[in-house]
Amino acid sequence: MQEAYDTAALYLRQGRLDEAEALCASILQQHPADAAGLALRGQLALQRGRPEQALADLDQALSLRSDLLRAHVARGNALQQLGRNEDAVQAYAAAIALDPRAYDAHANRGVSWSRLGRDEQALLDYNAALALQPDTVDIRYNRGLLLFRGQRHSEALDDFDAVLSHHAKDAEAWSWRAYSLCALHRHAEAMQAANEACRLAPASASAWRAIAYVRMQLGQEREAIQAYRSAIAVRRADDPEAGSDHHHLGLALTRAGMHEAALAEFEQASNCNPAAPHAAGDRLIAAMRTVHWEDFAERRADLCAAIARGESVASPFAVATFADDPALISRAGALFLEQQGLQRLAPAPLPALQPRERIRIGYFSADFHAHATALLMIDLLSQHDRAQFEVFLFAFGPTPPDAMTAQLADAVEHFIDVRTLPDEAICALAQQSGIDIAIDLKGYTQDCRPGIFARRAAPLQLNYLGYPGGMGAGFIDYLIGDPVVTPLEQQAHYCERLACLPHCYQPNSASQRSLPPPVADRAAARQAAGLPAQGFVFCCFNNTYKITPDWFALWMDLLREVDDSVLWLYEPDAEALPRLRMQAEAHGIAASRLIFAPKLALPEHLARHELADLFLDTLPYNAHTTGSDALWAGLPMLSCLGAAFPGRVGASLLHAVGLPELIASSPEDYRARALRWACDPVALRGLRERLQGNRANAPLFDTARYRRHLEAAYRQMWQRCLRGEAPVAFVVPATPD
Repeated sequence: MQEAYDTAALYLRQGRLDEAEALCASILQQHPADAAGLALRGQLALQRGRPEQALADLDQALSLRSDLLRAHVARGNALQQLGRNEDAVQAYAAAIALDPRAYDAHANRGVSWSRLGRDEQALLDYNAALALQPDTVDIRYNRGLLLFRGQRHSEALDDFDAVLSHHAKDAEAWSWRAYSLCALHRHAEAMQAANEACRLAPASASAWRAIAYVRMQLGQEREAIQAYRSAIAVRRADDPEAGSDHHHLGLALTRAGMHEAALAEFEQASNCNPAAPHAAGDRLIAAMRTVHWEDFAERRADLCAAIARGESVASPFAVATFADDPALISRAGALFLEQQGLQRLAPAPLPALQPRERIRIGYFSADFHAHATALLMIDLLSQHDRAQFEVFLFAFGPTPPDAMTAQLADAVEHFIDVRTLPDEAICALAQQSGIDIAIDLKGYTQDCRPGIFARRAAPLQLNYLGYPGGMGAGFIDYLIGDPVVTPLEQQAHYCERLACLPHCYQPNSASQRSLPPPVADRAAARQAAGLPAQGFVFCCFNNTYKITPDWFALWMDLLREVDDSVLWLYEPDAEALPRLRMQAEAHGIAASRLIFAPKLALPEHLARHELADLFLDTLPYNAHTTGSDALWAGLPMLSCLGAAFPGRVGASLLHAVGLPELIASSPEDYRARALRWACDPVALRGLRERLQGNRANAPLFDTARYRRHLEAAYRQMWQRCLRGEAPVAFVVPATPD
């Protein structure tokens, strides 16, 4: 019988399944309780794609003899095929207990660990398998995927290169080589790898995806759009990446300003099975951009409920845009980090703390060019106290340097262009530079690099200015806010400790905003801008995605109540403009009462504010830089206080400029205040005069005072850190002028 058994096992290894099955049947006919024969029949059933039958035979075999190594491995394989990965792990463990050198038990257990999201355990098993058989291509490939998912891109690249050294025509490995090189910011090599994948497999969707991904990283949105469309054209009908394809195509279309087309792609991505992460949230924002408001309230409610349940259905920035809930915004950030593998990333060991004469602060951003962040910060950066602080700017992002970049470089001691460096190299450079406080100016906005901070670039790490909300990140120590945007009683909603400046968290740069000259003939200037010569002009220059249908309906009520009034809006996309007019008409307001302001250079844009009477803010996402632009230009702004950071910025600006009466507590209060100012020109003129007088001495535009308070916050944080004390929430005391 042993000879028959050995022959059957040989046939099984050779794939001669019919012959193996005949011999196995003969063995078990003579000895129905033969454990080895049952195990062999189980392995045969597994090869024939019948894992349930295989499991029954293998369980019976192991109940008779528990020392059958191959039966334990085969049982693990059957359980893995049935999706029972926890049980499969136990089966492989039993095999490894019998023989620690069982290569396939380690290799397959690694697969089960990976499917369970237990990446560290998977990595241990893949390493053990490769120690036994170093040239196993499949395990090198699997380990490369795991390392990539864990943000260990250099090691992942080594594994994909090892695969290609054995199989140079493996298009999938070339694609993953491209992704790894992209993550290392070696974009030219990445493009070569992606092109090679496509050359080898021109009908492969994954090869076209790789090309599209690299194009996006290079800022070549139009080319990325074509490549994603090629991926969609050649993919299989059951491709599990279908949702991701449509989502990424939508992102490329958004970057290219093609928001209507992007909306259609996000819709498809949301409806795929599986749906692409974040696609539903991006779909809502695209609908807001294009004024598709039909089911806004229902979709927003569904997204908020899903985020609360722990489902990654929207990016953190999207959630900050539509959810007036600080806890939900932080939750979205934590989900994003988990999805990206950044929460589990081991931080780099920091050098010992060194008290020094000057605190070294590093600002990190992709926006050190003509961007709102740079415009707000330039005066602050140039005025930092160099006797106490040594300032570094770490510049990343795809936008080429411009005149503002040169100004910023002149304003600080160290301007470091790290656009070509991966996150781990930037983190290492920050540590080598002795940065004491690393300041993330991006959060989760476009071109963000949270991986720098997940690796711990400095002993103290801050979330400041660029992202209006909590990041949900354990590696960010403080959030710079103020008593309005981040009241200390909201601390429980943030992972970061709240560091509140006494007036407003937002810096402002007078050097970048020249005061517009007075308008000699207001009626003529209005007509030149497309406005009526007479009548009340409400205006809002916020982006269209900030306008909700409820808030628009409130504005239409104001137009209905105030005779001869108009609403002056920032000109949206060509597709959105007629829809806004249609929405006005649906509310019984003539479309002609909506006037649209085209994009202008900043000086001209600031100057035209004088032609309006009252700026109407939005909720749940207020005017931020747009709001301080209006106040600097002398235009009163009516805002409504929300619950979360994005909806409290308007109130913060108004407190800091000395006009708290322009802060409404509810939509009803907002409506009443707007009507009051619109119907009382004397009171409104008084507001305008106060605003113009406060511009010279109010905290909002006093960079020197702001700088002193921010530096006091930095010193307090750093002193606690030097003493080994944990971060704690605090408010910086206001100092005299």
